[in-house]
Parts: sequence; C-alpha cells; structure tokens
Amino acid sequence: MTKSQIFFWLLIAFIAGVAAASFLPLGLPILWAVFVFGGAVAVFGIRQAAEREGIIVSGACLIVAAFGMFWFIRAASADLPLENALGKAITVEGVVVTEPRESARSQQLIVQDEATGARALVFARKFPAYRYGDRVRAKGEVRHPENFAEDFDYAAYLAKDDIYYVMSFPELSMLKHGGGRRAYAFLFSVKAQFSRTIERILPEPHAAFLKGLLIGERQSFSEELREELRRTGTTHLVALSGYNITIVGDNLLRLLRFFLMPFAAAFWVATAGIVGFVLLTGAQASVVRAAIMGLLVLVARREGRQYRMQNALAFAAFVMLLENPKILRFDVAFQLSFLATLGLVYGSPLFERWYDRARGRVLILLRDAGVLREHRGEREHRRRRSIVRETLTTTFGAQLFVAPLLVFSFGSISLVSPVANLFVLPMIPYTMFAGFVAALSGLAATAAGGAVGWIAWLLLEYELRIIGAFAAIPHAAIENRAVGFIVVFFLYSALAFWLWQRWRKARSTVRV
Repeated sequence: MTKSQIFFWLLIAFIAGVAAASFLPLGLPILWAVFVFGGAVAVFGIRQAAEREGIIVSGACLIVAAFGMFWFIRAASADLPLENALGKAITVEGVVVTEPRESARSQQLIVQDEATGARALVFARKFPAYRYGDRVRAKGEVRHPENFAEDFDYAAYLAKDDIYYVMSFPELSMLKHGGGRRAYAFLFSVKAQFSRTIERILPEPHAAFLKGLLIGERQSFSEELREELRRTGTTHLVALSGYNITIVGDNLLRLLRFFLMPFAAAFWVATAGIVGFVLLTGAQASVVRAAIMGLLVLVARREGRQYRMQNALAFAAFVMLLENPKILRFDVAFQLSFLATLGLVYGSPLFERWYDRARGRVLILLRDAGVLREHRGEREHRRRRSIVRETLTTTFGAQLFVAPLLVFSFGSISLVSPVANLFVLPMIPYTMFAGFVAALSGLAATAAGGAVGWIAWLLLEYELRIIGAFAAIPHAAIENRAVGFIVVFFLYSALAFWLWQRWRKARSTVRV
C-alpha cells in the first residue's frame, strides 16, 4: 500500500465509525471492544514480517473507527443546563444567533441564553420583526422539541445545531440592537436587500422561485408551488444544498470553457462565483460545507483524473465531521452535497462515455443513410465543445447519486421526476446566473434590474411551466412510506459495488 492509500482508508475508517455510532445504538463497551481488538490486530501485524502491512493498516483502521464512534457519542452527549426548568415559566435573555426564519404567521428565532449558553428555538409572532444580533428577553414555558412525524426525528435534527429547547410564543421584548458578529450582520443585511430587489424586478411566483434558487428562501412560496415541486421531485432545487452549488459551479466552468475562456481563468471565475454565492447566503455552516464540495468538483475538473479525488473528498468529509459529527445522519444538505459531488466526479464521466458512444452510433447511421456528411477534423472538436453533452451528463451524474436520498427525504416518490429534472435541471445554472446579474443590476437601479431581468423571467417561466405541466399529470407522485432506510442503504451499496467494478475494469485497461 502507498501512503496515499493508507491515508484514504484511515479517513474512511473514521467516517465509518461516525456512521456506525450515528445509526446504531452503540455504547462505550462496544467502542472499547473495537479499540482493543484493533490494537491487538495492529500489534499482531507489527510482530509479523514487513509483508503483513495490510494487517497493521486494518488494526489502525479499527482504532480510528473507534475514535469516530467516540467522537459522535461525545457530541451527542450534550450538556443540558435548563433541564430543571422544563415545563416551567422562565426568563431567557440572550442574542439571536442566526438569521430568523419567517412564515406566513410567525417567525422562528434561535436565542442563546447568556447565563447558561443554552440555545432555544423561539416561536414568535410575525411582528415586530427581529434580526440577527438582536438581544432579547423571552418569558415563557421551556420544553424539549417534539417529533411531529414518525419518519422524521425533529428533535435530533435540531440537536445537530445544539438546540435542545423550544419556547412557543413567549412574552418577547427587545433589549438591544446590533449584537452578534458584524461580518454576519452585514452579510444578512445584504441578503435581505438582495431579496427585496428580486421582489421589485420580478413578478410572483417567479420572484419566489428565484429566491429559492439563489438564497434558499422559501417563505414566500405558495402552497400550489410547494405541491408542484413535491409532485415533480424538484424540491431539491430550492434546498440550498451542495446539489445546486456543485451543479452551478460545474456548469459555470463548462460554460466559460464553451466560450473559449482559458481553463485557468474559467476555474478562478467559477471559484469566485461559488465564494460569492456563499457570502450572499450569509455564509451559513451548511452552505459553507456545500461550497467546499462544489470547489472539489472544480478541482477535479482541473486535475482531469477523477479517481485521484478520493483522498480530497474523504478528507473534506473528515474535516466536516470533525467539526460536527451529527450532520452525517441529520443534515440532508450535507448528504446531498456529498452525494452530488460524488455523482459529478465519478458518475458524469460514465455518462459522458455512454453519450459519446450513442452519439457516434447515431452519426454513423445518419451518414450511412446519406442524411449527414462527415467533415474531417470537426466532429471531435464539436464533441469537446458540446454544451448539450456536458449539461446532460452532469445532470444525469448528479441525479444518479442523489435520487435514492431524495426519495427517502422528501416524502414521496415522483414518477415523473427523472423526465421533469431532465427538462428543468440543465437550465437552472443559467437561470441562477441571469437572476444573479439581474438582482445585482437592480441593487444599482431598479430599471437596470428590470431590463436585465427579462432574461431571468423567460427562464423562470419555462421552468415553472414545465414543473406545473408535469405536476398536473395524474398519479405523478406516490407516498414513499415503503421506502425505508434499509432500501436506501441497499441501493447505495449496489451503486458503490457497480462503481467499484467499473473502476477496477478501467484500472486494468490502463495497465494493459
């Protein structure tokens, strides 16, 4: 084994340890058993000859896996300072530590108590509106979050962000404006102004859909639009995960290359686009994690050898899980980010080969039939510059990897999802780019934003009509209650085995 391979398997062992502790009821006895057994295996390998390197690495992997289990168990064993106050009316004074989320009739604030450091999710009336950094006083009953669905652990979802308490419509009063970090306050204010600009230059529901694409804001979605997205399996478009960030970054790079921009310049422009996107959304932790995955896709395109990305992907996942191990199970955005990145790095090259093979056969048939004449030297050039090829293969690569998770996470199986996404998803990067430029122009002058915004409106109109048309098909979606974790695990295991077989075949071909 090379040092690079050993490093990779150690990273995988840590991730596997976190995953095992996330999904299985493991305690300290099992953790210690794995640790001791791994140590014994490593010592046995060391006492043997040098050719027993695989045994040593296996033992080291078990030790690292035990550390991954410990890391998750440690994070899940939270300090709960308000336990004695459960069910009682108390007073919490603290700062709003994230951007408030608004709904039609209320707003949700995450308030960190200054005395204990505990975080509470506070449901408040819609007015007066609060902002990030506001110091507030909340008087009311505190309780633990309750799960409202059998197939979704809402309490664990909040716990991944260290939120263990809820206060419903307490007596809320403002104490002081302008707390929190100034950088975050500035970013959130820019985001709010950006959102208002979109509302000025575009009508509804186009403005709402564009805000969902660009900044993940879904508060202004109508129930009709929500239902159409659900029935067509396109809810992921507005989930603000690494799925759309990686898709946008990759397609932006390909688009710039299509217009003959030098690769080095296109790479840095696409990188700047992803960084700007993160800043625009307030640099939230989930978006930063998604952006890291998106940047890895750009690096993979620059390197040109996808299989060399395995260490970078594993290391990125390791760092993210080291920061917060609970995201592996309870953060759908992280899951989509990682899977979409895998799809773009490893899945899209497979579809590129299939596309080229199918296109070549069609061209041969057309040429033999006398319909098409071959121009020497042009076919390969057109193939490399085919934006249709790049868009379709990118779309299918990402879809292949995220489809089982989307079915499992968003509550239904959309029978029209593959076709609907085929028509809609390739246009999303251009819609986001046009909408972003229009909104930036609108920040300077509403008239300028409106003049540029008609391009974004045309793209949004197309996408909304396609989504609406597919959603109107009878029985477009069915409930996915029968699709459980075991089924999804089996699907991803089969996908991993298939990719491993393809990798072995490609590797043996290269050696020959």
